[in-house]
Formats: sequence, C-alpha cells, structure tokens
Amino acid sequence: MSEDLRPKWIDTPDGVREAAGICTRTGRFALDTEADSMHSYFHKVCLIQLTADNHHMIIDPLALDSSDLDPLWKVVGDAEIPVFMHGADYDIRVLDRDYAARVRGLVDTQIMAQILGEEKTGLAALLEKELDVHLDKRYQRADWGRRPLKGAQIDYAAADTAYLERLAVRLRARLQNLGRFSWTEEEFEKLELVRHNSSEPDPAAFERIKGARALRGLERDRIFTLHGWREGCARSQDVPPFKILGNKSLIAMAQEPPEDLDALAEVDGVGAHAVRRWGPDLLRLLQKPKSAPERVRPERTPAPEAAVRRRLKSVLAARDAKAEALGLQAGLLCPKGCAESVAASIPPCSSLDDLAEAGLTGWRLQVLGDNFLTAIAEA
Repeated sequence: MSEDLRPKWIDTPDGVREAAGICTRTGRFALDTEADSMHSYFHKVCLIQLTADNHHMIIDPLALDSSDLDPLWKVVGDAEIPVFMHGADYDIRVLDRDYAARVRGLVDTQIMAQILGEEKTGLAALLEKELDVHLDKRYQRADWGRRPLKGAQIDYAAADTAYLERLAVRLRARLQNLGRFSWTEEEFEKLELVRHNSSEPDPAAFERIKGARALRGLERDRIFTLHGWREGCARSQDVPPFKILGNKSLIAMAQEPPEDLDALAEVDGVGAHAVRRWGPDLLRLLQKPKSAPERVRPERTPAPEAAVRRRLKSVLAARDAKAEALGLQAGLLCPKGCAESVAASIPPCSSLDDLAEAGLTGWRLQVLGDNFLTAIAEA
C-alpha cells in the first residue's frame, strides 16, 4: 500500500454526524465493517470504515450508543447515494442484526468482478490487477474488539474502503463494454434485500464436528455432552468455542475417555491449564454423559422420473456451454437448484413465461431463455 491514508478516528456522536454529512455532500461513499467473529462468541460490529472522496474515516461503534449511529444509517439507506462495498452480504446481515440498518444504492465490486468472469474476486487481488495497489493483509485475523488498536491496524482497516470507488469505476467500464452492467444492478438490488436470520439452537449441531457422525452409543453421548459443555463455557466467557477446547480434543475424549486428571492432561490439545480449570467437570461429564438425541434420518426424495432427468441433463449442458462462452462460472449463470426447478416443471416449460415461473428470471432469463427452451424441447 503506497498511499498514506491518514484515516480519522471517530468515537463521538458529533463525529458520526460530521462523517454522515461528508458522505451526503460528496454524494457517494465506500463502506465496510470489521467484526470480531473469530474472537468472541457473540459477534459484533467493531469498526465501520467510510471513504468519501479523499476523506477516510473509521467509526468506533464500541464507544457509542446505538442511536448515535442513526445519522449514518440515514445516508446509508438513501437510494440516491451510491454505497461502494465489496462482498457486502455479511456486512448487510450484521448491520441489519445489530442496528436494523438498511443499505440502499449498493455497488458491490465483488459482484462486478464475478459477472466479469474474474477468477480471483477478493479485494486484494482485484486492487492489484486493476489499480496496482498492494494491500497489507497481516491484520486480516486481528481482534477488532480490542482497544486501543495499533495505528497500523487502523490504516489497514481504512484501506478496505479507500480504493473501492476507483475500482468500481474501472470494473463498470469493462462491464459496460460487455453489455453486462445491468446484470450487476439486478444483483445489487437482490443483495440489498438480504436480512439477518436468527436460527434456533440445533440439537444436532455436535454432528458438525469432523468425525462425530461416525460415533455410536456412549461415544456419541460423550461428544454430544462435551459439545454442549463447550458451548456453555464459550457463551459465558464470550469467546469462540475453539478457544475452550478444539474439536480434535473433544473427539479423542469421546472415543477414549481419560480416567483421571493425569490422563486428561495427556489428551492432545488439552494441557495443564484446561485440566486446572475444567478437569473435574470434564471427568464427571465423561463418566455420566447425557443421552444424545436420536439421529434424524433425512427423508428420501423420490428419484426424478426419466423425462425429468433427461431435461435436467440437457438444461445443465446448455447452461455449461453458455457459461463457457461468456467466461462465467456455471453456478453464477444459473444455480443448479434453478436448473432443477426448470427441468421438473410439469408440463415442461415451453415459453419464457414458463421459465420465469420456474425461477429463471432477470438477466439470466434473457441470456439463457432460448437455450433452455431448445434444450427442453430436444430432451
């Protein structure tokens, strides 16, 4: 990174109002967030980065009341003011979760790169290719919830928005030359509608631990019990579960439960500190584990009829050929689920309206419609 960005640190309500005013007067701005998802159990937004013209601003939401940020959310939600972001899906979800904020006027440079058919769509790769800007990524896994932050961390965070507008301008020109910019506008509008979904606790979450699904009987009861214990510890301390004990340690104890504290200390990844802190609790849980819930076996989906299979094969072949011709990922051009819906339609799709009803809409319908109708007719 060659430029000295000199970002302004903002941790007062007046500072937020000033930042929002700059974004409004500029009429466009770049936005990003940093969260502590790798360092806490209850993830939260720890930084909000803004760039408007040559103003680089870092807002510290941890030093502010939620309502102090309302002036910013007003401008973020103004559809007349473009908001440049990169890979905005996660940011949009956490802003909705933490602040009920809505992003309008989105311009997502990652979506632009995907629709251009770029192989590497990460921000660092795109900035290097398009602008010859080299980002320093050493703080990619930093704990953004800690205070104070180092000056180099603040500079790193500012760089994530500093070049987004310039990058968007370059990518837009390429998209317009290909006649694809309207495709990205459709994708922007869809992404603006994304919301955070709170999921209910999953009693079978322990089965997502690698190796857990192979366990049976008491071993399965133990991994279920250990997983639940670890989740409780992580919640109470607001740390990621892996900082309590790693998955490999849980599996090892579930398969061969240690008989005493000395044996517990020998389990790979446990160590003396964990034994001192949780040793007796772990031994007690392993001796009398809770019963794991019965494994729910998914209902078998009936195999599609031969005619549907033929249509799906033909539709996917048409999709893949068109994707190759356009230089796009096949799954971006038409997700497999959409192709399956098209193939399964009864009676078979015979018009563009039929395809739209089956889920192929917008620019994808424009690009693939005729090809899919031909493929269905010939299947």
